[in-house]
Amino acid sequence: MKPEPTDVIRIEFDAQEELVGDLAPVKCGFCGAPSRGKLLHQGMLARGFGWDCPCGARGIHAPLYDLDELYPDVLEAWGLEPREPDLAPAVPLDGTGLLSTSYVDGVSLRAQLFAEARRQGAQVAATQVVACVVMSGHTSPTWTWDLLWAHPRPLAG
Repeated sequence: MKPEPTDVIRIEFDAQEELVGDLAPVKCGFCGAPSRGKLLHQGMLARGFGWDCPCGARGIHAPLYDLDELYPDVLEAWGLEPREPDLAPAVPLDGTGLLSTSYVDGVSLRAQLFAEARRQGAQVAATQVVACVVMSGHTSPTWTWDLLWAHPRPLAG
């Protein structure tokens, strides 16, 4: 079952594409407390968005259609050991030097990512937020974003 969006956030950038103000907090995927937003700086997540909860959980905005590229950086942002996802290798196209493209099954990759995080001892969760991005006065349509959460240790039950 798909998670329902838990928050609506507005993210504004100025003409130099710098974040205006603080990134809005969102509800933690574990305890529901407001989690402090931040811009991310590592790897493929650079200029992406993350949230830290006082309970120790970390949330990452990770579009499922990009999860094949974001996978190792999401693990690292969660404080876990990065690794590459298990994907079918790209194959050359008839001696052209080009590689074939393949469909990315984001839902399956999320399941694989969560299994890897659990293998490393973390708990995982997924939530969604509705995001509105404003750049230089232009407001984009709203988007429903997937937030992937990990908590480094078991939570008290």
